Amino acid sequence: MGYFPRIGMRMIKTAVAVGICFFISYLTGGNGKPIFSGIAAIICMQPYVEHSVEVAFNRTIGTVIGAVFGLIAASASLYIPSGYEYLQYLIISFTVIPVLYTTVILKKPGASALAGVVLLSITLSGGEATPFMNAVNRSVETIVGILVSLGVNMLHLPRRREKDFLFVSGFDGAIYGEKTGITPYCIFELNQLLKDGMAFTIATERTPASLMADIGSIHLKLPVIAMDGAVLYDLKEKRYLACQGLSKEMTDKIELFLRNMDLHYFLNVVWQDVLLIYYHNFKNEEEEKLYQQLRLSPHRNYVYGERPDGGIVVYILLVVKDEIADLVTDKLVEMDTEGELLFLRDKSETPQDYCHLKIYHKNATKEYMMNRLLETMPQKKTVVFGSNKNDATMMKAADVSFAAANADAEAIKAADYPLKGLGDSIVRTIFHLYEPLPWQSLPKEFKNGRKKRVD
Repeated sequence: MGYFPRIGMRMIKTAVAVGICFFISYLTGGNGKPIFSGIAAIICMQPYVEHSVEVAFNRTIGTVIGAVFGLIAASASLYIPSGYEYLQYLIISFTVIPVLYTTVILKKPGASALAGVVLLSITLSGGEATPFMNAVNRSVETIVGILVSLGVNMLHLPRRREKDFLFVSGFDGAIYGEKTGITPYCIFELNQLLKDGMAFTIATERTPASLMADIGSIHLKLPVIAMDGAVLYDLKEKRYLACQGLSKEMTDKIELFLRNMDLHYFLNVVWQDVLLIYYHNFKNEEEEKLYQQLRLSPHRNYVYGERPDGGIVVYILLVVKDEIADLVTDKLVEMDTEGELLFLRDKSETPQDYCHLKIYHKNATKEYMMNRLLETMPQKKTVVFGSNKNDATMMKAADVSFAAANADAEAIKAADYPLKGLGDSIVRTIFHLYEPLPWQSLPKEFKNGRKKRVD
C-alpha cells in the first residue's frame, strides 16, 4: 500500500476561511460575489503565519492596483460605440501591461496575479452597477478574503509550552522513512516548533555527511548525535563539538591485528573538523561497492594510504562475512583487557552473509552523547523516539521514550510507549507533548521523576 499523507492543518484552515467568506456574503444579503473573497482566502493561506502576513500585504497592494486600472478600463469601455464591443477586450488586454508593470515598479511581483484577477473581475462584471461601484465592491470583497485568511491562519487554541524537555529522535526508521523520506508535514511542524523554542535534535547511526544529504530543510538549532553516538556535530558551524574516539594505543593494536589477518578496513578519523576515511587495497567486492557508492559525497574525504598521527579515530569499519566478523570480535575482545571497545553490526546494506562491523570506544553511544549534550542545556527532562537496537540504551535512559512502528525488538522493549507510525506520528506526539492543550495530561513518567529500570 502506498503512502498517503495526512490532511494538513493548512487545508483545514483554507476550507474554514472560504466558508467564513461565504457566510459573510450571506449575512450581507448575498449582494456580493463571494468568489472573489474566496479566491483571495485560498491564495493568502500560507504554511507559516509570517508568510501569510507578507502575502496579505502583497495581495492588498495588488487589489488596489487592479481596482484603479480596472476602473480606468471600465470607464473607457463606456464610450465604445455600438457594434464595436470587441474594442472592450482590446482595452482590457492592453491594460494588463500597466497593471503588471506597476507591480514591478513597486517591487511587489507577488501582487501581480491578484491585481490581474481584480482587473478582470471589474471590467468583465455584468449588472447595472457603475464602474466605480464595481471597483469598490470587488476591492472590498477581495480584502475581506485576505483579512479572513490572515485571521484564520493566526488563530490558535491556547497551549502551554513545556520548555523543560529535550526531544531526541532517531533518523532512519523514525522521522525518515525508506519510501517517504521526511514528509512535508514533518518538516513544516518541526520548523514551527523549533521557531517557538523547542529543544530538538537527531541521534543517528549515520555520519554527519550522510545525514545532511537527507535531512531536508529542517532548521535544526542544536548539534546532532551522529555515528552511533561517537560524535556531537554542529550542522550550522560544520564543527565536531565532541568526539568519543579510540585511544592511539588501541588503534595501533587493532590495525596490526587486522593487517596480520590480511583484512581491509576503513579508518574514520576526525581531523580539524573534517572527516577523513583512510583505506587500502580492497579485499572483497562489498568493500569496493561501499567505497564507490560514498566516495563522491562532498562531505566525505577518502584518503588512500596511512593515517597521520593527528586526529581522533572515531571508529573502524570492516565489510566482511559474518564468520570473519565473529572471529575478529572474539580476538579483539581477548586483546581488550581494559574493556575499551564496543562492537556494532549492521546487515541492512549488505548481502545476507555479509555485515558492516564497526569498532568504537565503549562510550560511543547515543545515551552517552545525549547526556553530554544535556549537561550544556537548561532542559532537564528527555523524550526519546527510537526505532532500532542502537537506540535502546538512549531510550532506557530517557524520562519517557516511544518506539516507532516496525521498530526492532530491542527498541520496543526499551520504550515506554509504542507508536502506530513513524515520521508524522512522532512529530504529532512531539507537538502534543511540547504544546499540550490545558486539559491534556503528560505521561506519568514526567510526574514520577526520572525513571529507573530493572532489566
